Amino acid sequence: MHLLGAHVSIAGGVDKAPERGRRATCDVIQIFTKSNVQWAARAIGTDEQARFLANLARHKIRMAFAHACYLINLCSADRAIRRRSQQALAIELSRCSFLRLPCLVLHPGSHGGQGEREAMKWIVEGALWAADKADYSATGMRPTLLLETTAGQGNSVGWRFEQLAALLAALEKTMPVGVCFDTCHVFAAGYDLRTAEAYGRTMEELHRAIGIHRIRAFHLNDSRGGLGSRLDRHEHIGRGRVGLQGFRTLLNDPRFARCPMVIETPKGKNCRLDIANLRRLRSLIVTDDI
Repeated sequence: MHLLGAHVSIAGGVDKAPERGRRATCDVIQIFTKSNVQWAARAIGTDEQARFLANLARHKIRMAFAHACYLINLCSADRAIRRRSQQALAIELSRCSFLRLPCLVLHPGSHGGQGEREAMKWIVEGALWAADKADYSATGMRPTLLLETTAGQGNSVGWRFEQLAALLAALEKTMPVGVCFDTCHVFAAGYDLRTAEAYGRTMEELHRAIGIHRIRAFHLNDSRGGLGSRLDRHEHIGRGRVGLQGFRTLLNDPRFARCPMVIETPKGKNCRLDIANLRRLRSLIVTDDI
């Protein structure tokens, strides 16, 4: 029942992503709904939408969700960037609704030295504005905004569970929200995952601060940096500082058996590396088969 997959390219149109996911042996895919390096967003027509939805079924992709453009920074020290980020987030929520994607993953942002208190206020204001301005009329679907755990690099927000808890509490009465748990980021932020005991302590700390039920998706990435390094550098599964035991414990935690988990590990020229990482992850799952 595990939903394992990868972030896949939308080159040539979002409708091309499901086939790429199947070639990489994905059960679930994560996509950008637009170019990740431009503010501008090409319109998605109804024909492309229909092909995307049909291709999900044709290639047996059981779920797809989106990641917001990395340019978005709701707590930028630059007021113009904050405003542009709000507008971009509204567009991304609209596109997710149009494509019937249930979740949109968002990095909370980096405050540029303005301080966490001000940053948290701007993130909440920006997310609420975007949710209010987004267009859900085509499908009536309101995507869940998933705040991603961050590594704590630079002035990023969201590397402590308490920060995410405060943001969720401020947003949840107005819009659907949850958490995307990134294993590399959490480990780099100082939460250990390397052994069953360490994993248990980290998940208990998260549950006390946020609630386990708020985890709606996982990014499965090993970490090039050590525990607490606050270094956001992804590594292939089992080749980094988290190690295979950490992923084995997570994959066999029954609380997350049906939670989508995608890799964002380094890419090659084709899907060979994704296939290898997913094969490695699937080999860690303990089954009841005799």
